[in-house]
Amino acid sequence: MAIYPEAYIKYLLYFHADRDYFECHEVLEDHWKRVPKPERESHWVTLIQIAVALYHERRGNLKGAEILYRRLEKRIDKDQEALHALGLDQRQLHKDIMERKRFLGKQPFVDYNLPLNDQALIDECRERSAKEVKEWQKASQLEDHALVHKHRERWKEG
Repeated sequence: MAIYPEAYIKYLLYFHADRDYFECHEVLEDHWKRVPKPERESHWVTLIQIAVALYHERRGNLKGAEILYRRLEKRIDKDQEALHALGLDQRQLHKDIMERKRFLGKQPFVDYNLPLNDQALIDECRERSAKEVKEWQKASQLEDHALVHKHRERWKEG
């Protein structure tokens, strides 16, 4: 298995086991910001934007989701080599994001599973999920207000 940054593994766990797209954003943004500006890699922003688009879509902010899906249309192609190096099928990812954009607001929210193509990475994520007693690729708990509207909860805390 390729060696992936721990922040990326955590992102995948939040994405696929917790369906906590807000935390996906937090963990990768923190990772991305630790790198000096001239060396920051844009593929991390692409992954952050995917999580934020899903966060907006799930909570019914279709305008916010659409804006991000439009941005992602260009970003995913630009970052194809880096995304591939992260064990992602970039072509499928691009196709999936365009599909979500096309059907945005026309059907109920459905979770998205990133098209991972590194079986060792998938196995590691599944094992770590099981150790944390979490279900890999479970559905979002749409009735969980604290999850669906997490930014509001954080705002209250701050």
